[in-house]
Amino acid sequence: MSKIAVVIFALIAFPALVYAEAEMRGTVLKVDTTEKQLVLRTEKGEETLFIVASSKGLANAREGTRVAVKYSEKDGQPKVVEVTPQESGIVQILGR
Repeated sequence: MSKIAVVIFALIAFPALVYAEAEMRGTVLKVDTTEKQLVLRTEKGEETLFIVASSKGLANAREGTRVAVKYSEKDGQPKVVEVTPQESGIVQILGR
């Protein structure tokens, strides 16, 4: 019984543990504002995230653009927190 009390206390005292943010990187395949979905091609395959009213940086989510997406899992679904553009992945070595 005391273990349950500890878990309940932890969830109340540290809600960030429940809604921790994560990051995913990939190429934007589709932005569907009607269905409120952002579809990325990542190393793991296609990933669908859900756009919410508080999502930031959606102007950076254009089809074919490489992006990093911060998201949180709420209600069992990945919700977009912020979209930021990424470099092309090409590294230039200067001074040689």
